[in-house]
Amino acid sequence: MKTKFILLILAIGLSLAAIAFFSSKETSFVLLDASELAVHPDKYDGDNLRVRGMVKIGSVTREGREAKFIIELNNKEVPVNFTGKELLPDAFKEGVRVRVDGKFKNGVLVGDHVEAKCASKYEAEYKNEP
Repeated sequence: MKTKFILLILAIGLSLAAIAFFSSKETSFVLLDASELAVHPDKYDGDNLRVRGMVKIGSVTREGREAKFIIELNNKEVPVNFTGKELLPDAFKEGVRVRVDGKFKNGVLVGDHVEAKCASKYEAEYKNEP
């Protein structure tokens, strides 16, 4: 009786560990700056990435819900194809700081989630008082 109980607990524990291990690989992201990805693109091919940078001015083209643009940081550029599965945020525009989640394939970041920050909205106003 005691042996069966121990085997049952062991089987449940191994099952939970396997579920946690395999599901974390699907939902985990490697956080990078656009300059890091541009320098070592082959290292991250096919990985789930979360890439930060600025939207390059003059690079945004929209096709329905989909969009193509370039994110840059430290004079390094990464092209992005946004799939349009989610809507682009209202704060998304050229020259803003963004974070794109997706997979890097054939030199292009195929993104399915974009977050944009509007600096003027979150930074305190500077007052020059004597």
